Amino acid sequence: MKQNFGRKIIYSFVVLAVLGAVMLVLTHTAQNGMKTTEILPVINPDPVYVTCEEGQPLEVSLQAKEDFMISGFQVLLVNIAQDSRGTLRFVVTDAASEILLSEVIPVETITPGKWFTIAGNAAFAAGQEYKLSVLADGSSPYFMQVSEGKGSNLPFEEQVIKDGEILEWGISLGVNQVEPTKVTYGEIFYYSIPVSILSAVILLLFIWLGKEKVLAAVGRIRLGDFVRKYGNDLFLIMLFGCICISIYSRAYLKGVYISADSAGYLREAVNLVAGNGFSYDGLAGYDTWFANWPILYPALIAAVMLLTGAKAYLASKIVAMVTAGLILLLLRKCFGKDAWLYGLCLTNIGYLNLCYYTWSEIPFILFLLCFALVLSKILKEECPSAFWYAVLGLLGLGCFLTRYYGIFVWIVTGLYLLVLFGIYRKRREKQIWGKTVKLAVTALISGGLSMTYLLMNKEMNGMASGVSRTMWWDDYRTLTDDLIESLLTEFFNIFSMQIPELIEGFPFQLKVFVVVGILAGIGWLIVGNYKNFMTKNMNSRSMDGCESSYVEKIARWLSTRNVVLVIVAVIYDVVFIAIRYVSSMDSFYFRFFEPATFLLCIGLLGMLLPYVKGKRGFHYFAGMVTVIMVTAAWSIFENGGMDRSDNYYQALEQQWEKAYEQIPEKSVVIFNDIDFRSSYYRPDVVEGMITPEDEFSDLLEAYYGSDYLCIRAEFAEVMLESGEYKESVESKLQEGLIGKEGEEFVVIPMRNR
Repeated sequence: MKQNFGRKIIYSFVVLAVLGAVMLVLTHTAQNGMKTTEILPVINPDPVYVTCEEGQPLEVSLQAKEDFMISGFQVLLVNIAQDSRGTLRFVVTDAASEILLSEVIPVETITPGKWFTIAGNAAFAAGQEYKLSVLADGSSPYFMQVSEGKGSNLPFEEQVIKDGEILEWGISLGVNQVEPTKVTYGEIFYYSIPVSILSAVILLLFIWLGKEKVLAAVGRIRLGDFVRKYGNDLFLIMLFGCICISIYSRAYLKGVYISADSAGYLREAVNLVAGNGFSYDGLAGYDTWFANWPILYPALIAAVMLLTGAKAYLASKIVAMVTAGLILLLLRKCFGKDAWLYGLCLTNIGYLNLCYYTWSEIPFILFLLCFALVLSKILKEECPSAFWYAVLGLLGLGCFLTRYYGIFVWIVTGLYLLVLFGIYRKRREKQIWGKTVKLAVTALISGGLSMTYLLMNKEMNGMASGVSRTMWWDDYRTLTDDLIESLLTEFFNIFSMQIPELIEGFPFQLKVFVVVGILAGIGWLIVGNYKNFMTKNMNSRSMDGCESSYVEKIARWLSTRNVVLVIVAVIYDVVFIAIRYVSSMDSFYFRFFEPATFLLCIGLLGMLLPYVKGKRGFHYFAGMVTVIMVTAAWSIFENGGMDRSDNYYQALEQQWEKAYEQIPEKSVVIFNDIDFRSSYYRPDVVEGMITPEDEFSDLLEAYYGSDYLCIRAEFAEVMLESGEYKESVESKLQEGLIGKEGEEFVVIPMRNR
């Protein structure tokens, strides 16, 4: 006994001595320690560029604000062709024309749209001026614009000179700044100190308690039981938190995602809160009817504005967060302990991008998913209650009132009605006939209400959906190429990936085979599910005790939840593609296909799950996904994504305030060149134009709701110099310019009729 005790003392002493030696090394300061800080400007999220034309140098003057050293520059470039064999030459010189850095970069080594390091060591002195020259040879890359003040964190003042002119904005140029620092080896090798201490504690436990007792004690921890009982719900809560953090950080604190459609939704939401109903120009004094889009999404934003007091744009982000939470709750209700796997569909790049933008597809996905699930429940049950038919009708209306295209759900219902009617003709059972009639009545009532809404639009706006949807101009070859590219993007978005560079470089004629291969794989999975279902139900009996016919078995398979989800998704895509080829709108891209992709993924996961659930390694996959999700959220905080000191949206609001400061309330702005995203921010302002044929009285009639007519002074001067406009208009412009030197806008009072 004493001998064992003495041996434990010796072993413990050795462990502690080794730990002490390791800690001594890890806490020792490394020689010549340097700290590198990556400093990047905030680039303009809009597609605005500074071109670097081939053979014409782009010069950037750098005025050092402090003494600093760098280990390289960071640049972000776009418009780089994958087959380019050109080069970019970066040269930095000081005031004496001494070269501090000179690098020639092959263009094909630069990834478009990502920050790229130009390595090189250089020292800069405070107050000194340096020049960066960028020369393209065999390529024409674009820098992104950096708005004024968005590069204030850089250690230099930047002026971009192009064609001898100083530009008003900067370029996407950053630095890797280095400075001497004291750093220990423990800081160099991440987590080495806690790992060393933990290893020593484990060894001491093994020495004093014995390996068997330690492992037995660990085995008594019912971690597996805890995970099986609560793991699914904890994962869903964690996933919801990660999605909310991502939306708030990326789409509010660090960026603003507003398209032309978004501005329309937000403008209508603001007018709804003001009590103007469908008049999205009500605050501007007009009775313009909101018909380009359905009303429900703006109404949801308005409801959040009223409940929380948030401004319209932030309220739209809250709508996206709440919708994500409702989808996760729905998945938990329908799929129980497997809901965590289905919840991964919300990590699709396409879905997240929809959340970042203010687009109606987010609530539409919720309504569409609910519709498919309720439809499958009605089809599967022998005698569904009237409640579920009413819910189905309301969900159909919800789909339509978030997107006009949502009326397609009754096409899906119509196809299932044909199946039910076919079974009734064979079986002649009252239950089947009753279900067919009730489903048909539901479709007629809900679809009829949707058509009534369109007729109301027609009466109030002149067009059922607000604008003409007839053909404009389309290059069908380009449209088909966009379709192929979009389908590929949708597939890789599912796995939160971009299209691999190898496939992206394929000609479209070859990309077709990739798309066909993917669709064939999906078809193979669906056929496998069909065969498995038919095998399991080979000897199934019908309600009258007779063996079910082959047609009835197919009908039951078509009514299963997974198959209904897949059918709704497929019909959505097929009908949409067909409509797009006979009417004009935006070209094919993720926004249009994501709702169907979302349903398709859930349906296919349901078909795939029996093959993988319970298999060896499945729980390891769940653990790996959990770790990735936690670290993804952690990284947002670590990278300053939740830092509210530099709120992008609030900074944008300040820019809008400055842009509108000379424009009084209820104005019409002629030839408006203010950021289109701000149209909802000043809903009392409308856009207008003046043609050479217009008298001022025509403008009074056209812009009857506005109290003032505003136009940039420089535009007014050009109009007067042209001599093309009517005297009544020119006289008003001349009056507005008198005594207004230095002001941006000419403001002309209008008499409303």
